[in-house]
Amino acid sequence: MGNAVHRAAPNLQNFIKSLTEANTTEIQKYIAEITSNRESHSCLEENRSNFDRRLFSSWGIGERLGTVLYVLCRKLRPDTVVETGVASGVSSAYILCALEENRHGTLYSIDLPWGRTKQSGWLIPDYLRHRWQLILGRSSEELIPLLEKLGTIGIFLHDSEHSYQNMLWEYQTAWGHLKGGGILLSHNVDVNNAFSNFCESVRVKALLLANMGGIVKSLNKDSLKLYSAMMD
Repeated sequence: MGNAVHRAAPNLQNFIKSLTEANTTEIQKYIAEITSNRESHSCLEENRSNFDRRLFSSWGIGERLGTVLYVLCRKLRPDTVVETGVASGVSSAYILCALEENRHGTLYSIDLPWGRTKQSGWLIPDYLRHRWQLILGRSSEELIPLLEKLGTIGIFLHDSEHSYQNMLWEYQTAWGHLKGGGILLSHNVDVNNAFSNFCESVRVKALLLANMGGIVKSLNKDSLKLYSAMMD
């Protein structure tokens, strides 16, 4: 990925600071909060223990990136978060846990049914599901109608099909509905150049943490004009 549009964050805190301008004290507070959340961790472990661990994908978002999602949602307090790709629901659970602590916000997830016997998001604790709306289907068919219904969103996370075409299309589609100051995140940005090319097209420098990429939508009107011209 080109250095012109990407910068690797040395650690989790720097990644979050660059995307939100949160200070060290805030970030440490939120990390401690999710680390010590016994109810959440107990529910996750119970649900995980009932599942065949051999079917876990090594590509999935783990505890470290889940913590990033939690802190971002706690800091930004978004009204609406949209993600594509759920699988077991690790990322969804961390996002929902933050929204629950905020006592505000809804997560909308698009996913195809996953696995032979488990539904999408089977890992998500029951006490968090009242803030969750699951749409079953392909993002290529479901994302546009969802975004048109929602209008604007605070955070978008891509973690569905990691083809170049699908990733680039999801970024372009979500970007137009992301509010100023909102964050676009993508997992597995290392599989192709879609994230890099998109960042170049909207002239936004991105930050990388492992294989997670993040960019902030500017409040600048010139950035909005650039995006409109690109989509025409």
